Amino acid sequence: MSRLAVAPQPLMRRRTDVTYSAVPTLLIPGWGGHAWTYNGLLRWLAQQGYGHKVLTVRVDWHGGLHFAGDWSVTATNPLIQVLFDHSLTRDYQPQVKWLTAILAALKARYGVTAYNAVAHSWGGSAAVHSLVLHGHRADLPQLRRLILLGAPVDEGKAGGPADMAYERLRAAQYRLPVTYQSAVINVYGTLSGRLTDGSVPVYQVTALRPILADSAVTYREVHVPETSHGQLHASRRMWRLIVRLIWGQIPK
Repeated sequence: MSRLAVAPQPLMRRRTDVTYSAVPTLLIPGWGGHAWTYNGLLRWLAQQGYGHKVLTVRVDWHGGLHFAGDWSVTATNPLIQVLFDHSLTRDYQPQVKWLTAILAALKARYGVTAYNAVAHSWGGSAAVHSLVLHGHRADLPQLRRLILLGAPVDEGKAGGPADMAYERLRAAQYRLPVTYQSAVINVYGTLSGRLTDGSVPVYQVTALRPILADSAVTYREVHVPETSHGQLHASRRMWRLIVRLIWGQIPK
């Protein structure tokens, strides 16, 4: 699967409207997603001079991590493509474990102390769980910005009990450090006249609001009308929004 991914590539040009740093941004796919989820975005970011891919981290069927690429930790807005060989899991709990292991390996191997992430669907749910359950750990880098794209945080039925994964999040809220300087931007789409992006209802996304409400994490929601679940990671309009959310001002 990793051979289908965009190869590491240099930054095509430097922009005057972007502040570059060595903080990497991880791109995390959702259920059934793999290299194609972000290949287009990765090519576009390098061509436009916003950032460039330096590494692929592939998680094999046994949970082993495989790194491909060469990163010298330079201030060029480096991008890291995450791939899961077993992307059709029954839930996203394995991805929570794998993503946390990737973060620990990035700190141990490359000295990464801070990171950004863009995460679609279940990949976003996994990223949230990793942050809340494990973000306090000293062996992990600290989150700067997490851009969620249609992440179903609470998959319980509307008006019914919350799902077990959501209850774990609620129970672990206290683990978020009170001085944590990070931001979570929760992006969701809707189709015309509907409170869903066609796959994930709005209430499943906005259920994250009370989890982070009393924490030091800056939390924002961004509604993108006329946008389907797949378009959240694949449309040019979304790519421009992702750029602003990662490297621009946090929206009010």
